Amino acid sequence: MKCLYKQSGFSLIELVVTIVVLGAIMAGTAAYITNSTVAYTNVAQYDQLTTLGRITIERVTRELRNALPNSIRIQNNCLEFFPIKAGSVYLSLPTTAASTSFTAASFTIPAGSNIEHVIVYPYNTTALYSAANPGPRASFSGISGSPVTTVSISSHQFNQPAPHRRFYLAEDPVGYCIVGTDVNRYENYGVNGAQATPPGGTASLMAENIQTNDGGAITPFSYTPGSLQRKGIVTLDFRFLVNGDWMRMSHEVQIRNVL
Repeated sequence: MKCLYKQSGFSLIELVVTIVVLGAIMAGTAAYITNSTVAYTNVAQYDQLTTLGRITIERVTRELRNALPNSIRIQNNCLEFFPIKAGSVYLSLPTTAASTSFTAASFTIPAGSNIEHVIVYPYNTTALYSAANPGPRASFSGISGSPVTTVSISSHQFNQPAPHRRFYLAEDPVGYCIVGTDVNRYENYGVNGAQATPPGGTASLMAENIQTNDGGAITPFSYTPGSLQRKGIVTLDFRFLVNGDWMRMSHEVQIRNVL
């Protein structure tokens, strides 16, 4: 007995249904991949902004912690201060006549320091940044001797003694300025009686994409002077904008208040 089998294919309806189902699956898969890619990009961009903000804040904060009391100047989105490198207590001080040296308790100077100034009782920024003689700032020449150390300076008379007999050794001022959407650090421009914004010297890029307006003016640097009850405070308020995403980082830095 012979059996006959009839071979049949897909009907047009089945083929159309199959194509529609596969299309829906592929569309869903594509949407899932696209959303995942967008989410990853957003997370990576947010992480980039966070890292950028933290690094910038940390760099400025580290230097500010060693800022000379009463050396903070802020103008036109620019911050300026003298960085302290060493200090001690003086035993004698030329306050009645100019001298080229004075004695102090023994101290050391960190390696690699480029000290330019000896500063005694910087009671305000105007006196500190001027070249007055008598005044609070003299040019540094070197140190010698122990346990009593002789501090050599240019011929100078300090205008008044410090309440705690303290003096500081400092490098030339450094500045941080917002220029356009960049944060720049400036050095090697000397001491200017009037604050330049930005100062000259060597500029180094610290961060990009910072904003000074988000619908209202932003104050990236502000300073509250110290008092007898508390230290001075510099407030950093940095806001970054990358591809429409905002990141705000605000931080307060205490400035020593011992003169």
